[in-house]
Amino acid sequence: MRLAYFTPLPPGKSGIADYNAELLPYLARGADITVFVEHERELRANRERTDYLVRDITHFEGMHAEQPFDLCIYHQGNNPYHEYIYDQALKTPGLVVLHEHCLHHLLTLKTLDREDEKSYRAEMFQAYGRNGARLADARERGISSDYQQFVMPMNYHLLARSPGVIVHNQYAADNLEIPETLPLAKRLPGALPTPPLVQIIPHHLSPKVYELDDWDKNDCRAIFRLPTESLIFSAFGFVTEAKRLPIVLKAFKRLLKLVPNAIFVIVGEDHWQWSIAPLLAELELESTVRITGYTNEREFFQYLKAVDVVVNLRYPTAGESSGTLIRAMGAGKPVIVSDFGQHADLPDEICLKVPLDDEEEVLYQHFRRLAYQPVFREHLGQRAKNYVRRECEISRCAAGYLSFAERVIEARTIKNLAVNQVKATPKITCNFDATLHYALGFFSGDEESQEYIRHHRHRLLDTLQLIPRGDGSQRLLELSSYLMMPPLLQHYGQYAEIEVTGYWQDGPDKKYRTLRNPETNDEINISMQRLNVERDEFPYPDEYFDVALCCELIEHLSEDPMHMMIELNRVLKWGGLVIVTTPNISSAISIQEILKGRSPYIYGNYNRENINYGLSDRHNREYTPQDIRIIFEAGGFEVVELFTKDTWNAPGPEILKILENLKAPLNLRGDNIFAVGRKITAHVERYPRKLYD
Repeated sequence: MRLAYFTPLPPGKSGIADYNAELLPYLARGADITVFVEHERELRANRERTDYLVRDITHFEGMHAEQPFDLCIYHQGNNPYHEYIYDQALKTPGLVVLHEHCLHHLLTLKTLDREDEKSYRAEMFQAYGRNGARLADARERGISSDYQQFVMPMNYHLLARSPGVIVHNQYAADNLEIPETLPLAKRLPGALPTPPLVQIIPHHLSPKVYELDDWDKNDCRAIFRLPTESLIFSAFGFVTEAKRLPIVLKAFKRLLKLVPNAIFVIVGEDHWQWSIAPLLAELELESTVRITGYTNEREFFQYLKAVDVVVNLRYPTAGESSGTLIRAMGAGKPVIVSDFGQHADLPDEICLKVPLDDEEEVLYQHFRRLAYQPVFREHLGQRAKNYVRRECEISRCAAGYLSFAERVIEARTIKNLAVNQVKATPKITCNFDATLHYALGFFSGDEESQEYIRHHRHRLLDTLQLIPRGDGSQRLLELSSYLMMPPLLQHYGQYAEIEVTGYWQDGPDKKYRTLRNPETNDEINISMQRLNVERDEFPYPDEYFDVALCCELIEHLSEDPMHMMIELNRVLKWGGLVIVTTPNISSAISIQEILKGRSPYIYGNYNRENINYGLSDRHNREYTPQDIRIIFEAGGFEVVELFTKDTWNAPGPEILKILENLKAPLNLRGDNIFAVGRKITAHVERYPRKLYD
C-alpha cells in the first residue's frame, strides 16, 4: 500500500507534528509512505529518514502523476501549518484525519484574518444557508462571539469530498456534517456520490511515557525546585480560555485554606491576550501558582512525572482529543476533566468529571477528595494508566490506521468523478435595434404580442444580455414563458436544450407551437409544459439545468414564491444561475406615485376577463431589491448581480431631490429589478420571516 501522507513534522510548532513523528515509524512497518511537508526546516530535519520518505509539497503532483499513490492521508488541524493540507485535500480527495471536528478557525484564518470578508460570507452561506450569511454579516459589523465558531464547525465542505475520515472520539464523530442521504451529498460541488466512511481511532499514547516508570518523582521535582512534601496540581499547555483556568484557580484558592502546602503549576506559556497573570495577582496566588513558560519535550515529561494531579478542562471544545491528557493518564496521574464533549467518552472509573453548570464547586470537592484520600488518588491514577496503555497503545492505533486505509481504498469512488457543476461561459451580446427587429419577426400578424415586445423591449434585451451564451451542451429553463425569449436564445445562445413552462387551468399537460420568422426563415419548435410554480414539483431531474429564467413572474404569485425557488435549487446544477426580473416597488417612480396619492404598483389592476377562471395577470405582490435578495439567499442562491433600471418610466427630478434631502439611498431606485443568483448551497430557509407570517 503506497500512501501520500500530509502532515507538518517537527520542528514545526504543531501538536499534530509531534503526534505523527511518533506514529509514522509504526505505520511505515505496514505501508510505503511519503510524507509531504510545507516548510524547508521540516524537510531538513527529517530528510535522513530511512523508514519513510519526506518531500516538499511541491513534489506531490509530479510524483502522483508518474506513479499514482493508492491513497492520500491528510492530517487536518486549525493552525496555519495545516492550511496547505486543507487546500490539497479539496484538490485530491483522500482519507482525512480530523484532529478537531471544528474547522471554523482555519476558515477564519483563510478569509477574515486576511480581510477577505466576501469569501468568509460565501463559505458560511454555502455551509449554513442564509443563517450562516447573516452571522457573517454580523461579524463584519463587529457583532460576534468566539463561541459561534464552535457551534458551526464548517467541516461539511471537506468531508463531502473525502472517501474516509478518522476522528479520535465519539463526540467528534457525532459533529461531522455528513449528509444522511445520497441526494444531499450530491448537492455540494465535487461531492462524492456516497458519504465518507467514518472510523474512530483513539489518540495514541506516546511511547516516551513508558520511560517515566523508571524516573524518580523527587528527582524531577528537584530539577524545578518544587518542594517534595507539596501536593502539586497542574494544567498543561498554552493558556487558553477553553481550559477554564480562572474557575480552576478559584477552586484551588479555596483548597489552600485546608491544604496550605498545595501548589498549582501551569506548564506552558501564558496567553498574550487572555493572560492569567492578572488573575493570580487579584487572587493573591503568585506564591502558590507557577507559570513555567514554554517547555521542551524533556521538560514536559519531567513536569508530568513531578506533579500529583492533572486538570484538563475543555469548554467550548473543537472536539480535539488531548495528547497531554492521554500522556497524563498513561503516566498514572489522576486527572480531572470536563463532563462534556470528547471527555464524556471516558469511563467514569478512570477520571473525575466536572459538569458545566457547577464547575467551581465540583472542582473544589474533587480537589479535597484527592488531597485527603491518597489511596483513592493512587487507585484512580492506576486505573487510568491500565486503560490508556491498553486502548491507546500506539501499535494498536497504527494497525487501525492501516486497516481503515485499506477499507477506504477498496470502497472509494473518487476515480473519474464527474462533478455536476456549471461551466461559466460569456454573456450573450447583441445589437439593440437588430435584436428587437428579429424578435418582432417571429410574431408578425400577432399585434398583441408585438405590442408586448415593444412595450417590454428594454427589459427583454437587458435580460437577454444577462444570460450566459452556453457551450452547446448546456440546458436552460424558462418559467411561465411568453415565448419571446426562446427564439432569441436559439439565435444568440448555444444551448442543447431550452425548456419552457406556462400555466393554464384545463387542457393537456403540454402545448406545442412553431414560431417562424418569415424574413430570415428561422424556425423554432416549442413544447410548453404546464406547471404551477407555487404548488407543483417541477417535472425535471435533480441538477438538470444550467440556467433558469424567472422573468416578470414572481410578482404574479399569490401564495408561495419560495416553493418555486426551492424547486429551482433542486433542478439547477451546482453553480447554476437563476435570473429574476420584476418591478421594483421601492423605485423612485413608485414613491412619486404614492406622494401623488396613487398606487405604487406598476400593474395592480384586476382582470375582468379572467375572473371566472381564477387566473389573473395582475401583480399580487411587487418587491423591493432587498426582498429579492432575501428570496435568493433563502433559496440557496448567492446574489451575483442585483441592479435596477428605469424600464418603463423615469421619475421627475423633484422626487430625486426629495429623496436626496431625506438622505435616503438613491441607488436601486429604477422601476425594474434585475437579479442574478448562483446556486452555492443546499441549505434553504423555507419561510423567511420578512416574507411569510
